[in-house]
Parts: sequence; structure tokens; C-alpha cells
Amino acid sequence: MPFVRNPVRRASAKIVRHDRRSERGGIAYRPVFRFADARGVFIEVRDNIYTPFPTPVIGEMIEIIYPEGYPGKARIPYPVFRALLYGILGGGFLLIGLEITGLG
Repeated sequence: MPFVRNPVRRASAKIVRHDRRSERGGIAYRPVFRFADARGVFIEVRDNIYTPFPTPVIGEMIEIIYPEGYPGKARIPYPVFRALLYGILGGGFLLIGLEITGLG
């Protein structure tokens, strides 16, 4: 909800390491990045999305977003992934609505 209620801030962040976890015989990585919030205080945040490869590369500078006042909720924007996710959810709700109304 903080992303919905508050203005979104953008900042540059540096990838400092990757968290690793084993899952179903494979290894998944999620980036950990460090950035300065609006007050200039450096904060370290783990991204929520795991990937099969350690990307972005350690030391790489990336752009992140976070809701104003909540720098701990920072994330790497994945526009294609989010559009696909919301498209699938929207399509599912549309199909359910059509089935309920008898139009489907």
C-alpha cells in the first residue's frame, strides 16, 4: 500500500552482493543494493524477486524506486514482469466475471 498512497522516489543504487538460496535442486539469487535515501542516509535493501543467475552484477549501478517515507520498501522496477503479472491477473478476473454473469 505505501506505493499506492505515497509519491514514488527514484534513486541510484549499487549492487553490493546477492543472497543465495537452494530451491528444488537449483540455486536462486536476489540482489542486495545500497543507496542514499532522501535524507542522505545509506540503506541496504534486498530485492523481492529471485532469479536463476546473479544479476545485476555486483558493483553495477542501477535505478530503484521506493515510496516516499519508506526507503526500506525499495525495489528494482521490472516493468515487463509487472505488466505481464497484472495482465494475467486482469485476464483471470475478466474470465471469472464473464462466467459469473453468464456471458462467457
